[in-house]
Amino acid sequence: MMKTEFMKKHLACMGAFFLVVFGGFPTPAFGQDAPPATPNPPVSALETALVAAAEASSPARQRLAMRRVIRDAEAVLAPLAGSPDRFPVLEFLFRARQRLVALDDDTQHRMALLETARELVKAPDEHAGLRLEADLLLSQAELAKQGADAAARAEALRPFVNRYIETPAGAKVVRIAMVMALELGDTRLVNHLREMIEKRFAADIEMIAFQRDKLGGQVFGAPFCGTFKRADGKLLRFPMDALGRSTMCLFWSKDDGGPELIKQLAAAASERKDDMAGRLEIISFNLDELPDAGESILRGLGADWQALHLPGGRKSPIYHTYARADPQWFTVSPTGQAAMIMSGSTRKNDSSGNSTDYTRVFQSNLARQWTEQRYVMQFASLTAGDFLVLDPIGGIDPARPPELKALAGGEAAPLPRGPNAVPEETLRAIQECFVAGPQRYRMSQAEARLAYAKAADLCRQAIAAHPQAPDLWIARNRLIVALMGLWKTNADLAPFEEAVAVAHAALEAGCPPGCDVIPRFVLAREALRQPDAVPQAVVGKWLEPTGSGEASGPAMAAAAILCLDVADRRGFEHFRERILKAHAGNPMLWVFSAFLLDRYHRYWLFQVPFTAGWSYGRREDYFMSRGEPDDVERRLETEFETLDGEPFRIPQDSSGKWTVIAFVAPWEDPKKSPFAELARYSGTFVNARPGNDVRLVAAFIGGEPAAIRTAMGEKPPDFPVFTVPGGLKNPLIAQLGILSEDERMNLVVLRPDGTIATTVSGLAWANGGRESPQNVIEWHDERSVSKALEQGKLEQAKQLIFTLAPPFDPEAVDDKGRKLIKPQFSIAHLRARARVYAAMEQWDKALADAEEAVQRQLGIDGGMSMRTGELDESETLRDQIRMALDASRKKQ
Repeated sequence: MMKTEFMKKHLACMGAFFLVVFGGFPTPAFGQDAPPATPNPPVSALETALVAAAEASSPARQRLAMRRVIRDAEAVLAPLAGSPDRFPVLEFLFRARQRLVALDDDTQHRMALLETARELVKAPDEHAGLRLEADLLLSQAELAKQGADAAARAEALRPFVNRYIETPAGAKVVRIAMVMALELGDTRLVNHLREMIEKRFAADIEMIAFQRDKLGGQVFGAPFCGTFKRADGKLLRFPMDALGRSTMCLFWSKDDGGPELIKQLAAAASERKDDMAGRLEIISFNLDELPDAGESILRGLGADWQALHLPGGRKSPIYHTYARADPQWFTVSPTGQAAMIMSGSTRKNDSSGNSTDYTRVFQSNLARQWTEQRYVMQFASLTAGDFLVLDPIGGIDPARPPELKALAGGEAAPLPRGPNAVPEETLRAIQECFVAGPQRYRMSQAEARLAYAKAADLCRQAIAAHPQAPDLWIARNRLIVALMGLWKTNADLAPFEEAVAVAHAALEAGCPPGCDVIPRFVLAREALRQPDAVPQAVVGKWLEPTGSGEASGPAMAAAAILCLDVADRRGFEHFRERILKAHAGNPMLWVFSAFLLDRYHRYWLFQVPFTAGWSYGRREDYFMSRGEPDDVERRLETEFETLDGEPFRIPQDSSGKWTVIAFVAPWEDPKKSPFAELARYSGTFVNARPGNDVRLVAAFIGGEPAAIRTAMGEKPPDFPVFTVPGGLKNPLIAQLGILSEDERMNLVVLRPDGTIATTVSGLAWANGGRESPQNVIEWHDERSVSKALEQGKLEQAKQLIFTLAPPFDPEAVDDKGRKLIKPQFSIAHLRARARVYAAMEQWDKALADAEEAVQRQLGIDGGMSMRTGELDESETLRDQIRMALDASRKKQ
């Protein structure tokens, strides 16, 4: 009886819940690109009657009208038995019965509602949006029947969401689950759903607005998306047009103090013009729907910013999603991400009457990790497509362009050179304009612009001078990349428009099979710029010319960038996985693969550009130093030279040990020495680790042996020092993604078999990655112990973990009778030792180690204000041991 009464109340509550949630949020679509659903004619007539019923003058009349609507719907439904056309009518009938239950909570009405739900859930996935509410009602009703508590109801939502996430109702089910998770107070589920949104629905502005409404007081990242008309009528697409530099988006009106703010911002920006060039741009969104988008006002106030129209002004979905107040600005990172902060970011005058120093505002923006000069230049170079025309192993060889070598996995037969071919010296001069990393990333914006402009001029001259050349496609490809570089460097659409024209000419003229990636790449970007573009369809069509076989590595790399252009994180991750699985070993893809693997880029690519408070810095440090190895299979085979000129081969001469290679160079700061950092690392980890199974070596990039010996000082280091033949021209630089070696250390961790466990670029090393080699090796230690236990090799597992983390006797004393200090082992080693103790059925010791791992991880997670997978792993292990311990005690 109690359960029946509970279900009665539960159904009424669920009916109210659906009216609240679904009344405010229609069936969602992917971003701004999905077409509106076509209404079903019979249902449209019923909908009109339903609205009229709800507007009846009294509750009694409403109930009477609602019953009449339900009878009409049943009449429409009757001849549709067995037809797929019945499902829209069933969905309407379900909603009508919900409203009737809300008006008259009669048992007969509730039973009819449940029966309608049972019929509706038979709908196929194409009608998932119609059956979703009914399915959820039945699920929750069953849980209520079982007397499930809040925790059980929240846990049941996970498989429910998984059933719908791949259907057209995916976004809708996440929103429903988020509302319920918040009501149930399940933080884990809320975080799980937020991760799901980040990966699947990041560009959906309805979803962004939903999170801002439901996650009040929190900060989350979201891409700034949309297509806007500029004052001159040209279209800008975000994030595409802003990738590669930070963008300050300013929303203002003539009547909100906007002009005065613009005047101050323009004056401050003028003072920081050189620093902002190529790194930070201001874009205006006027809310008054002026014919010129407020451009004349901007110019009159000294602002040369791009002025964009915002149809609807304050009623625009863009305004409601991103701004919500004015004058208001927010900053978009070079990767297209914006921080959605509940409080306004516009700074007002302080109480003392002093005006905000906007010069300091720009200074603060330019000091952020995501505006760091070399990081911005690298990302701009990648999104321009420089890597598509660079050859990391062959340098400049006009007879073997990288487009051909990429298709052949690194080697290609030379092109035939006829009398009409473009002269080799011309192609060499063009190719020399494209600078490889890491030198490319040290260039200023002015230097990069000049290099691209020179390449473009040389290409135009070659095209004009040799119109019949069979290899003219080489010049056209480089002209397109140079123009895309100018588009990115200058924030100017004109070069992009020229690149589109060149691409059409290139495809019309033809090129060798598979070498048309670059012109098709820019045309795909042009297609994505259209307001009605459907990104998934554009990218799918982009890959069609590759035929039924596997797309080439360059094609997939370009597809990954296209996904970034439209904030399609799921698509990007899809192509990232395919590239690393099939093309990471292709030398022509080394630059792009290194970007995909770089910890710094991995962290900031989709990270919210927000660093207030200690927790955000700790999160970055945690990610940079995490123990998980790179998710790719690579092997390093190379040769260094000793300071005496003798060869040292990797992996043959690495003695079958873990090898940490520190790539260094004479650092620009004379007060700092890489040897001091290397000595610290050698002492705190390599020499301190039991088992003598790790070797540290230093590989100098550049510098004469005599100068290196001088830098070593009088006391030789306790690790070998080598030189990298060829310095920055060595192919290893591109293969391993070496960055900022003139200021920072780059690390490579090799397993004993010579495969690469992880790489840590100079960017990652300087931002928390120093400890990653130790954490990666200890991660492998834990897996080795677990694998031995799974294979029944207990003695092997004991030997390994008790060497690395020896058992400690709390009663042990030193030779003076003082109790020994308990050593602190890593969390990975504590978990591994707990598993060994559990296998030995020493439950108390196993539980002690597992509990210590949990408490240590809780401290780390608390400092970051987030919950990690490591904490889940440690808690799961502890709970399993507790259960085993309880069972053991019961047996006794």
